[in-house]
Amino acid sequence: MKIRLLPSTNNNTTGLFALVWVTLIFFSFCGVATASVKDIAIDESFEKVLINEYAVTTYAANSATYFDILEGTRSFATPQTSIANSRLWMSANINHTGFSAISLVLTVDRLNLDDLQIYLLNDNNRIIKSYRYQAGKGDFSLPQPAPTIRQAFTLQPYQNARVLIGIKDNGLTHIPITLWQRDLLEQYDKNMLVTLGAILGVFALIIAYFLLSYFHQRIATRFWLTMATVAMLATFLIFQSGLGFWPSLTNAAELAFTASITMLLLCLAKVTHHLFPRIPIYLRTINFAVALAGLYCLFVAPAQTVFILLIVFAAVGLCQVLLAIVFNENKQTGRFFSIGWLSLFALLALCVQGLYHLMVYTFDVMLAMLFFSAFSLLCFGMAAIAKEKLYNRRQLVKKEEIITDLNQFYDLFRNSAEGHYTSTWDGTLLSVNPAMYKLFGYDDEEDMLATGESTLAFYANTEDRQHLLGELSQCGHLTGKEIRAKRKNGDEFWVSLSCRMQEKNDGPRIFGSIIDITEKKQSDLNLQYLATHDSLTGAFNRRQFETEFKKNVASPSTPPVCLLYLDLDRFKIVNDTCGHKAGDVLIKDIAKVIENTLSSNALLARLGGDEFGVIYTELEEHAVYSNAEDILNAVHDYRFMWNNRIFNLGVSIGMVVCDDASVSAGQYLSMADAACYFAKDQGRNQIHRYNRNDESMQRYQRELDWVSTINGALEENRFELYYQPLRPLTKANDGYYYEVLLRLREANGKIVEPANFLPTAERFEMNVNVDKWVVTNTFKWLSENPEHLEKLKRCSINLNCHSLTDRDFTLFILNAFETYGIPHHKICFEVIESVAIIKLDDTLAFMQTFNNLGCSFALDDFGSGFSSYNYLKSLPVDQVKIDGMFIKDMLNDSIDTAMVASIKDVAKAMGMKTVAEFVENEATMTQLGNMGIDFAQGYGVAKPAPLRDFTPL
Repeated sequence: MKIRLLPSTNNNTTGLFALVWVTLIFFSFCGVATASVKDIAIDESFEKVLINEYAVTTYAANSATYFDILEGTRSFATPQTSIANSRLWMSANINHTGFSAISLVLTVDRLNLDDLQIYLLNDNNRIIKSYRYQAGKGDFSLPQPAPTIRQAFTLQPYQNARVLIGIKDNGLTHIPITLWQRDLLEQYDKNMLVTLGAILGVFALIIAYFLLSYFHQRIATRFWLTMATVAMLATFLIFQSGLGFWPSLTNAAELAFTASITMLLLCLAKVTHHLFPRIPIYLRTINFAVALAGLYCLFVAPAQTVFILLIVFAAVGLCQVLLAIVFNENKQTGRFFSIGWLSLFALLALCVQGLYHLMVYTFDVMLAMLFFSAFSLLCFGMAAIAKEKLYNRRQLVKKEEIITDLNQFYDLFRNSAEGHYTSTWDGTLLSVNPAMYKLFGYDDEEDMLATGESTLAFYANTEDRQHLLGELSQCGHLTGKEIRAKRKNGDEFWVSLSCRMQEKNDGPRIFGSIIDITEKKQSDLNLQYLATHDSLTGAFNRRQFETEFKKNVASPSTPPVCLLYLDLDRFKIVNDTCGHKAGDVLIKDIAKVIENTLSSNALLARLGGDEFGVIYTELEEHAVYSNAEDILNAVHDYRFMWNNRIFNLGVSIGMVVCDDASVSAGQYLSMADAACYFAKDQGRNQIHRYNRNDESMQRYQRELDWVSTINGALEENRFELYYQPLRPLTKANDGYYYEVLLRLREANGKIVEPANFLPTAERFEMNVNVDKWVVTNTFKWLSENPEHLEKLKRCSINLNCHSLTDRDFTLFILNAFETYGIPHHKICFEVIESVAIIKLDDTLAFMQTFNNLGCSFALDDFGSGFSSYNYLKSLPVDQVKIDGMFIKDMLNDSIDTAMVASIKDVAKAMGMKTVAEFVENEATMTQLGNMGIDFAQGYGVAKPAPLRDFTPL
């Protein structure tokens, strides 16, 4: 093997290293030069001698010949050139004092030297024998390859000789050169072969043990121990000049040695990671990186191969021991592991001794190396066994816990309020729990298993079971499937069925649970009805009316769709005179009157307080007008009686024919509203057909003007951001809380309130662009005011229903957060309760997207809807803004106070904050604080002001 330590001269760092090394050599040789030099005396009893202890050394240029060296071998000369351009010469005298010829062999214990010259000279300095060796060429004159460089010669009785050796190599200069008696060397070779065989046998046994145990147990630690043993064996063979038996491969010794050492360290690192699994990923990465550091010498400093590898080996070993100490879970595992590495450190010390102190590898040395190698591997194996024992003990504990859990599950199965069952794939019942047989009306489990032998009998519709099996075969499980079931007595009821399929030896089994959801189903149906119908009159509500109207307008028909917009006359008189209760009764009666008068193909809806709408889809225009007259007369003839008082009513009706495909449903609704307004303006209790030239058209034109104004404000950036602060009532003010509001600045500089233009924006579906403007400019202002942003706790931004259902708007906001770097948790999106439930699924999707990022949501105008509490459970909101209609008069109205307290209690129970809107005075604010409301907002706190002029409370 070629072992290098000294660097090449083409690198400053390695050159400095070489200079230091040469200096050390210089001082060591100075000591040799001053000592007395002895000749080597041999006779028939001679065995071996280390030439290095008798040789005189000097450095000379590469061009110097042996004859040049003979002139100055008795005095040491400091080399004038670098190591890369010089050659080390060693000279020793041999005196034969015996009576017979002696066969000798000169051995150089380093293969792959760059250049080696050996000269055997007589007393007259004439060459008796010469030999030259160069790296990678080998000595093919030998009968068989040898692990060392050898030169044989014979000395006759009383013959003296001088051995002159010239060495040129950029690696280690500590090169053991031994003179052997030939027969003794042959015996030494035989002994070393036996020793090597023993070493191979020991390593083979260890490899076989680890490998077979790995195949048996499939434990990764044993596999990596197998690989580590193989790598250690390869390292040992290469280190002992194993490649010398293939002379053509000796040039690859450094590469092979580095690869085997690196492989050994990587395998041992893997062993460490498996023995101590708590080691984090980043430390494992560092561990591997240190192990791979040895490859550095191949690409950067090939002359320092051994030196770097020794340092890397020591560093990796230290890392493994430290990791074992820090992340050890089992004292026994850590103890064996540490002892194993101590044994490897001892082996490392032997290798250092051999490399740097001219140690000859005798039988004792080889035995020590074998012991430390095998002992370290056995210790690692014992550490793995200790780890496995700990793992097995933990597995036993886990199994005991599983058994305990199974017992608990069985108890749950027996005592669960849900019905649980097990059946075969074909429907045969195998087991049921008490809740199951009670649910289906059986006396006990045996009765159900005997009478209801097949689960097919439990389905009201037998096709449901086939659909269920189809889903199970595809997915393996299903959850919450709602089906109609049938009891023993034939009664049908709704259940929620969840089940999963599991393969068994005798076929697939179905494990299911059943919950009676009859009441929930009825409640859901009621909620669905209420979501589309007015709770007072039973007619469609405005949301469903607009949905149906858009659908009909989008599908042109003959005759065209006609629309009536009805507004009761003098309803306010009844409401103000007799109270809200009387008003509700009146609205309910009028709805029945209108419904009884409608033709069969008309759809009635209550659009607002005293407003109704009717859609005709299969009636000619004149017939629609005739039916409108019938409604007019029926309402006029109706008499409302309350507390012995009689009221006469009327109705103003606006009519529009939807025969223009370029006009949207919203525009038609606006036209009908305009026509109704015109009818009321002309004296009430009459019908007015929409005409583009009448006042209603002019009103519509004003709406179009607002559309133009809004577009101009968007293009010319004439919207302005205002803010209205929120005052904390239950804690000290710890930052900025406010709601962002919008104002429009007209061309003449007049500020317009949002109530004047936002309805038009919503009706003409322009509010998405308006919301984008608000989000963009709010985020931009916050990013330009970092000190303000730092103190900001919550900035609330209002969103409308069209924005919530617009996927592009969701992506727009996500991009705005990234563009302006606004922290998500500082932004709260406000959604009006009535808006949130229009498209509940889209609203939920939007809210969940930004909730996951840290944004919060507030439900605005809470309490204004009929199903507020129901939807509060469905929407992931963090804050409830109580409708101002409950706040304004709460000091004088105990019902309003009770409503506010109720909303607060529900919100607190659900972990939500509460905000009171329209707080107009200090007394109301004080009352709200005493009730536990979290925030107050309104003129009593502060009036809206431009955001650019922000002033803290």
